[in-house]
Amino acid sequence: MVPTNNTQKAIYLSLLMVTIASTAAVATKYASARASTEAIVTMQYLICLLLCARITLRPGLANLRSKRMGLHLFRGAAGVLGFYLFYAALEHIPMVDAMLLRQSAPLAVPLVVWAWNREHIAPRTWLPLAIGFAGVVVILRPSPEGLSWWHAGGFVSALCLAISMVATHKLATSEPASRILFYYFVLSLACVAPFSLQDFEGLRWQEWAAMTYVGVAIYFTLRLYTLAYAIAPAHTIAPVNYLAVVLGAFWGWLLWEQVPDSWSLVGSALVVIGALLTIRLANTGHKRPVLPA
Repeated sequence: MVPTNNTQKAIYLSLLMVTIASTAAVATKYASARASTEAIVTMQYLICLLLCARITLRPGLANLRSKRMGLHLFRGAAGVLGFYLFYAALEHIPMVDAMLLRQSAPLAVPLVVWAWNREHIAPRTWLPLAIGFAGVVVILRPSPEGLSWWHAGGFVSALCLAISMVATHKLATSEPASRILFYYFVLSLACVAPFSLQDFEGLRWQEWAAMTYVGVAIYFTLRLYTLAYAIAPAHTIAPVNYLAVVLGAFWGWLLWEQVPDSWSLVGSALVVIGALLTIRLANTGHKRPVLPA
């Protein structure tokens, strides 16, 4: 099938989104050498909130009214925990591993939906789930000494992202995207800021610049995601997200001389295959896009 103009535009937007997101991961890993994870996440959400507020508040304060604050709070908590664990993992494991584990979130979405709504999981869904989770197990490197705990943290980050995706999908039935993002940033900032108050002392301008860039990049990543998924079917552009794994491997090699080992390569292949099959199956029955965490 020949892509339509809208599909081509959405693919270009997604490519730009993934590229910007990968550079945000680079800036995060750089800043984490001296700045705490709490400080990085606080700066991210503060900048995102400032950029989002001008759009959300433009119609007036009435645009903030919501009857689903509990779900907003739950979604925000899942999102901030996911980012926190992802950034912590970036500090301790190769970038390609952290980004690959983060990108395994689509594998967990059917399980989250089942646990939340007790919806039946179609038999055809189990095979791609099994393939993808087998890849996760390979990346986690189980051994007699135990799991690689920072890798495990990266995977829990993906679980949090999956929970946030499902919560956002539920919110989107009655809430506009601008309000969802605004409350996400407000609540996430409230969750993490109190723990970072003492973490900004002694930081150089380089760390401040890196953290500022992370906030701006994450905000525009979310905006580009919203634009792309608004004009094209999710199944046609979702696979572009796996360019993040390639870019993660490239930046890790270029900047930190991290070369993926055989475990990471085999696990990555299994996770990508499983997740792409899961996305494909999900989008044959669901046409509505889901905002990211």
